[in-house]
Order: sequence, then C-alpha cells, then structure tokens
Amino acid sequence: MASSPRIDHERLFACSPNPVAVLNSDCTVVAANHAYEAVVGLPRKELVGRTIFDLYAATSEHGLDPNTLNASLQRVLDHGDTDAIGPAAGGVAPSGDPHKRDGGRRLPTCVNTPVCDDWGRVTHILHCAVTMHGDVSRPASPAEGPVSRTHTRHALQVDGQRMREMFEQAPGFMTVLRGPDHVFELANNAYYQLVGHREIIGKPVREALPELAGQGFYELLDQVYATGEPFIGRAMPIQFQPRPGAPLETKHIDFIYQAMVDDDGAVTGLFVQGHDVSEAHALAQQVSYQATHDTLTGLGNRRKFEQELDEAVQRPGGQEMVHALLYLDVDQFKVVNDTCGHAAGDELLRRVAQAMREELGNHGTLARLGGDEFALLLDGCSLECGRQWAEALRQCVADIDFVWGSRRFGGSISVGVVTFGGERVNAEEILSTADSACFLAKEKGRNRVHVHSADDDELTSRLREMDWVSRLRQAMDEQRLVLYVQDIAPLQHDIGPLNRQEVLVRLLDTDGVIVPPMAFIPAAERYSVMPTIDRYVVRAAFRHYMALDADQRKARYYSINLSGTTLNDDTFVSFIEQEVADHGIPARRFCFEITETAAIANLTRTASVVHALRQLGFSFALDDFGSGMSSFSYLKHLPVDFIKIDGEFVRNILDDDVDRAVVRSITDVAHTMGIRTVAEFVDNDAVAALLWELGVDFAQGFGVHKPEPIERRRGRS
Repeated sequence: MASSPRIDHERLFACSPNPVAVLNSDCTVVAANHAYEAVVGLPRKELVGRTIFDLYAATSEHGLDPNTLNASLQRVLDHGDTDAIGPAAGGVAPSGDPHKRDGGRRLPTCVNTPVCDDWGRVTHILHCAVTMHGDVSRPASPAEGPVSRTHTRHALQVDGQRMREMFEQAPGFMTVLRGPDHVFELANNAYYQLVGHREIIGKPVREALPELAGQGFYELLDQVYATGEPFIGRAMPIQFQPRPGAPLETKHIDFIYQAMVDDDGAVTGLFVQGHDVSEAHALAQQVSYQATHDTLTGLGNRRKFEQELDEAVQRPGGQEMVHALLYLDVDQFKVVNDTCGHAAGDELLRRVAQAMREELGNHGTLARLGGDEFALLLDGCSLECGRQWAEALRQCVADIDFVWGSRRFGGSISVGVVTFGGERVNAEEILSTADSACFLAKEKGRNRVHVHSADDDELTSRLREMDWVSRLRQAMDEQRLVLYVQDIAPLQHDIGPLNRQEVLVRLLDTDGVIVPPMAFIPAAERYSVMPTIDRYVVRAAFRHYMALDADQRKARYYSINLSGTTLNDDTFVSFIEQEVADHGIPARRFCFEITETAAIANLTRTASVVHALRQLGFSFALDDFGSGMSSFSYLKHLPVDFIKIDGEFVRNILDDDVDRAVVRSITDVAHTMGIRTVAEFVDNDAVAALLWELGVDFAQGFGVHKPEPIERRRGRS
C-alpha cells in the first residue's frame, strides 16, 4: 500500500464535524475549527483574539446568557471538571450580523472541557457547541466543499502537543482510519474504552476488530470512503469482543463516519467520532417496555393489546381470515382481596397469568387489561377454535390450588368468546362485545364460557342495555332527563282536597322524542346507574318545588320513587340531609316510594333508611304491594304512611271476585295499622267508584290523570 502523508492533530481538529473553539485561561479564543466558523458566521481571523463573550450577544435573547457562560467557564478553571450548559430561552448562536437575528443557528448546548498540563493545571478550555437537534454539528456537505490541506494550514495557533491533549480528553470517542483498508492511525482513550484495550494502531479494521464481520460496519466504511459522503448513525447496535475469548457485548452508539481528503480532493482516510449511548438506550427501552407491559404479571397491558387488536382489525385478509378474541375475568377475585389483602390478590393474578401463559405457549397475544381482567387475541382462529382455547384456559385456571396462610381458594375464570374478520368493525366494538359475553358467563354461574354468535339474542339484548347506560349518562350530563307528574286523587271525603302527584322520569332523546322509563330503567338497574338517576330526580323535584310560588307550595305534595340500589347506598341519607339543609326543603311535602320487593330484600337496611328520613319529616309509601310476598308482618318493622296496591289486583276488580277480596283485605289491614291505601292502574270511573266502596283512600291511573310534564302543572293546583 502506498505511503500516505502523516496526519497531525491540527488537521484532526480542523476536520472534526463538531463546532469547537479553544480558549485560554482568559477566555480568549486562540483557535477554532471550520464547524465553529459555520456556527458563529465569522471567519477564523475575526474569531482569534476575541473573548468568547464578544461572540455572543449581550443579552440572553441572542443565545447563551453571559452570566451563565461565565459561571460555567469559571467552574472549569477552578475545578478542572467538564461543564455543560444550555442557552437562554429562544436563544441562537451569534450570526455575525448583530442586526440579523434569524441569521444564526440554534445552539441548544455548550460543553466546556478543561485541557490540563502535566501538573494538572487548566491551561485551556475546549469550548464545544453540541446540538441535540438541528444541523449545528453536521459534517460539511459536498456543496460546502471537502476539507483540504489549504484550509487547515493556518487553522490553529497552538502547538501539536496541545492538540494531542485535546484529542485525548475529548468527551466522545475518536479515531482516524487511513486508506481504503481503513488502517487505524489514531484513537483516543474513549475509543479504547469502547472496543477494549487491544493493539489496533497500524492494523486494518477487519483485522483489528474481526467481530464486526456480518454486522454491516465494514460495508459502511467502504461506502463512505468510496463516495466521500458522510454517514450518521443513531443508537446503532454493535457487538464488540473487549477481551480475547470473552463473549460478545452489545453496545449502542451514536457516530459519524466523515471522509478526509487531500489538497486535490481525493479521499485519503476516514474520521470516526461518536458517543456510547448504551445506558441511555437501555433506559429508553426500559421506559418503552414499562409503557406497554403490566408490571405485576409481565403480560402486555391494555394499551399494547388495543394496538394489537386494532392492527388485527385493519389487517387485510378478506372474509376467510377470522380472528378470535377471548375476554377473561377471574371469578371471586374480590373475595381473596377482601379476606387476605392485596398481596394475596396480586399473587393470585400472577398465578393465573402464569398458568394461562404456559397453557398457550406461543399461541396468541395474552394481556392483562387491568384489575382481574385479561384478554387473548388469536390470529386465524375460528369460533370453534376460540371456544376450545377458552375451555382449555378455564380448565388450567380451575386446576390452580391457591393457598394463602390458612385459607385455600380454588381458581376459576369466566370467558367470553367472539370472532371477527372481513366485516366492517372496530376494535372498541369487538372488545365491548367480548366483555359482554364474559359478563353473561359470570351471570350464568361463573367458571364457564359464553360464545357469542350472530344469532345470540341474549347478548344482543345485553349490548342494547349497555348502550342505554352510556346514553343515560350523556342525558344526565346534558340535562335531558325530564320530570313528569301523575295525580294521585283522593277517593274518600275525609281526606280533603289534597293535590298529591307522583314524580315520574322520562328521557328526552337527542332527536326530541320522549322515551318512556321502561325502555331504560331495566338497564339502569342492572348496571347500577339507578342511584345516580334517583339523585338526579330528587334534586330536580326539590328545585322545582322551591321555585313554585307560596300558594302553590301550600297545596302541593310530591311522591318520588327510590330504587333498591339507592336504599343500599350508604351515602343517600346524608345526601338528603345536605339538600334539606342547603335549600330549606320542607320534608313533610315529600313522600318517598319504595317497592315491596326492594324493601324486603334487605329489610334491616331499608328500615334504617326509612327511620332516618322520617325523622327529617319525609313520609314513605310501599309501592306495588301484593306483587311480592304480600306479608303484613314486616310492616310492623317498616313504618310506612301509604300502601300502593299493585295494579294487577285493581285492573279487573269489576269482574274478578278474588281481586276484589284482595283489595278489600289489604285496605282493611292497612287502615287497622293506620296506613293509607292507594290503588294503581285505575282506568275508569266505574273502577274508582268500586274502590271508594271498598274504602281505598286514593286512586292513580290513566282514568284519573295521564302523566304530563311537571312544568305544565306549575300553574294549576
């Protein structure tokens, strides 16, 4: 190989793609390379001899704040440590033209590195402008011309020894490769730390670093040497063998391969410079992993699973490509948590996840969606295939013998299975359908599988109910639940002309249609939305009553329905107490209606609520009496003011002797206990007349009054 001119450190300094200036102890510029000239927009002859502060504007709006820069340089001089600083907000490097603020390039960071003599004294400072984004530290492009010997001849005013010191103390690794075989000519300490301390000087790269074979780096070096075009790599993985016989170590590096040329523009070698970013890369990988994985089980999390599901939905394949989605819920998980604590619950979830992962092997994508819910995506899996996998997973979890302390628990899961493919659906709909199928499996007794098919009327009904839940919540947010009232008319003369009305709720749909309660109340009860609706109605009725004029308030009584779930709400009594205190509600003007079945479902709890609210002055009615057990014995423990006789006994009272006898007996017993009676479903005057004969106190039904908006009744007493 032909001999090549010896490269000196001055040339190396000039060729560096990083913008660097050399300062003496007075912070005066004694040297600068081409990259630094490009940054500041001034030729080198106008840089040398000026203090670094002269090169930056006097205020922070022109780059680095002078005080910050001065403090950094002083720290380097005082302590001999490298110091990095950032610019002032919106700062840019000086542009050469003080009146042209956009002429400079943005300078995010400066690194000031000490250069020491043999006694450790700081004699110079390497002032390096490091950019995190942008083009400050880019190598010269072909349009700017190659780096030539002419350009570097008068580049530096410091001796070769000083340049060698700066080369060795540079914060990143550097090496110089000579000729087409890329023979190592120079390497700094940082480079030896990267590749391991071995004999490399004078050897071609392929001989000095044989472990790079097959990794593509030899080819990159050849490419840059042949074309003269630089190559920039970001966090590229590279394997080194730092010691003979040692296993390969993977590192990630940021680097630049820059061609070096002679006076005639011919490429004579390569300058390699960069940083080992392995720690930063590992941290980024860890953060990325944590963002997509569940820390408890190691499975993918909801975010990652939804991405996978969305990709499967959009993946081309036509009608023949079918995928299965399994939604899995751990049964009775709350029992373990409540009896043994969260540590036991966490361990159970880990055991369940491990069992399912072992059962699946490499099949499908299993994830923990949150809490005790998991999901499995199976590509190219039919409905029957999905059912078989669901049964296999159900069985493997059932085989878990979970023991915590002295308690033993059996494992079980409920699984919902759906398939999709070809049809126009989205990931959210599929996941919701699978969730509903899983819910049905739990409702049917748990530890079972529910497979959804196109003719699954049960699941279709459930999905409609779930849709009602979201519609109800939106309606409440938009104040589209509206109040209606229906008169409760007195039948007996001794009662007097009281104006009693039952408050009813309707949904004003987005298209302006009024939706009756039986369309949405079942869904609200199933999905525990009724307590929210009850509070909405109570609050609206209270507000309406307080808005009436004084004369109307004197003659108006409202009855408001409460659901069974509201009776079990520990905070409902305090909610009513707060409403009464805040708005001065006259409790005696309101009656709460509770159904017989809800009342006896938890008689102790119901009696507690009734007693607490009666003490505030509210009255109570037992609604739909006769539809449940029709036992008078619990009335001794449940003090109510009214009994509303179920309409099934009232509707045919004219023709059915048994119905008539039931109404008479209920009325007689109620009066003996001092309770008033109300007959429901009164459709005509003949029924009302017979009820009067039987001694019933009030009548309610379409024959008495058809429900109408509460606002329409404001002007009538």
